[in-house]
Amino acid sequence: MAKPPDYKDPLDAEGHHGLEACPSCQSLNTLRYDYHEGFSELECLDCGYLSDAEELAELTRYDGSLLEDLAPHQRPPIPFKKIKA
Repeated sequence: MAKPPDYKDPLDAEGHHGLEACPSCQSLNTLRYDYHEGFSELECLDCGYLSDAEELAELTRYDGSLLEDLAPHQRPPIPFKKIKA
């Protein structure tokens, strides 16, 4: 009988408390998350600093509205290309 697969979450981080000072307020009340993929994140529990705050802001910079909801004169032009039969 085949062995069942090992279901481990690859994005499971290992957290450490107070090992690194916050770059914003120099507090040691921080959490550092080290991921198996090779990156880490730092979170300060005192001032709310997040090392990945800029990347998170990039994900939310657009409002998510659909272009189809725009008036016809506001829609982007549809590229037309001649098709040869």
